[in-house]
Amino acid sequence: MHRHAVSFLVLSFLAVFVSSVSAGWKDDIGYTDLEVELGAAIPTGSSVTASMVEASTDDNSPYYAPDTAHAQFTGKTITLMSGASGTSWHATTVGTYLFGNTSSIAGGIVDIDSWLADDWIGAGFLKTASSLEPAVETQDVQNHSWIGTVGSTALDVDVIRRFDYTIQRDNYVAVVGMNNGSSTTIPSLMGHNYNAISVGRSDGVHSAGFTTIDGMGRVKPDIVAPAGATSYATPMVGSAAAFLLDTAAGNGAYANASNSITVKALLMAGATKDEFPTWDRTHTRPIDEVYGAGELNIYRSYHTLVAGEQDASASSLVGLTGWDYGATTGDDLLWFFDIGAGSVLDELSAIVAWNREITDGDSGTGWGEPQSHLANLDLELWSADGFTLNTQLDYSASTVDNVEHIYAQDLAAGRYAFLIPGVDAGTDFALAWYGGAMSPIPEPSAIVLLVIGVAAILPCRRRCR
Repeated sequence: MHRHAVSFLVLSFLAVFVSSVSAGWKDDIGYTDLEVELGAAIPTGSSVTASMVEASTDDNSPYYAPDTAHAQFTGKTITLMSGASGTSWHATTVGTYLFGNTSSIAGGIVDIDSWLADDWIGAGFLKTASSLEPAVETQDVQNHSWIGTVGSTALDVDVIRRFDYTIQRDNYVAVVGMNNGSSTTIPSLMGHNYNAISVGRSDGVHSAGFTTIDGMGRVKPDIVAPAGATSYATPMVGSAAAFLLDTAAGNGAYANASNSITVKALLMAGATKDEFPTWDRTHTRPIDEVYGAGELNIYRSYHTLVAGEQDASASSLVGLTGWDYGATTGDDLLWFFDIGAGSVLDELSAIVAWNREITDGDSGTGWGEPQSHLANLDLELWSADGFTLNTQLDYSASTVDNVEHIYAQDLAAGRYAFLIPGVDAGTDFALAWYGGAMSPIPEPSAIVLLVIGVAAILPCRRRCR
């Protein structure tokens, strides 16, 4: 294929290049607290493999690979998938966040594939605009800190659908960056995907809003992270995905947490909103137009995962935090839970995620013209009496997105339920929910008690006189 027109995310932000990575972001996303809590038992990503796809930092020859001699990459095996490459400072910095020994939260990753974006789009992997099926991704996490276009909407859609198809088929977690700059538009590649996790910056200085190709009106990004460029926010989320995959590895009880849509739901359900006073959602817009589900928080996402998989049931309870992976049956699916007497649940965040399904639209013997199908799932929150639904309290019912989100604060004691209505049978989904702190219902204030006490005493004094 011809060379594609692509650009790397920090093209206009060269000043953000640094030779070392600040550890402050680990504090911001809850990793430091988790490190203190888990000690030597903290996951490292050692069971996880990764791919990184990069645009060249040189217009005349390929410079797409990280510096293998970098101190943060000691012990790593970095395989060049697109042929010889000069050293890319951009790929090097991205790599420090994604798999650096101490600069990443998944420093245990040692097996990394490195791709040139042009080759990955073309003959190397996706095989865009050909009659060939995309190659198989054998790595667990795939990072895209680049943006671009193939030059036409039709070809960009072909890229996006092939990309979503490989995520669906090969079950890997893909993270992609938005463009830098709050006045920029959502990049055709790779921002208009369905099945990846789209990442912005916690300061909001990134392209955001609604998709305009291959499905109008979907909200991007999905989540944000505390970096000064989207190129680096993206591998922060990628490293968090690797962290969760490593947590799930080898534990049969967490087997379904290795599914890419479960990881997406866990990360989005754990995201925090406190940093964003303007954060909001509506019944038909599941997440915020700028900050998505909120800021990455690995502490909350980890604890959601280890709370365990908890199946839908019309006759038993689940915990205030947990997740479930399954398939819709055509019947309503219910998860009942209790908030204990005398308590208030400060916060409840729930995400249901599912893949857009891509099928081969070529009627011949080849592969091509990928066709899109999107199930239309909803997520509802109800009050309940026993195991009977009572009043609908909230709902998320986008007709275009493949995530739905419930976010509630200060829920009173009582019984509640999540409901996924019975539609689109056979759709694989992941539901994750995080219940925040339980606070006791406050006692009357000391001032009120004092007034009551004085009122009780004074009549006695009058009578005693």
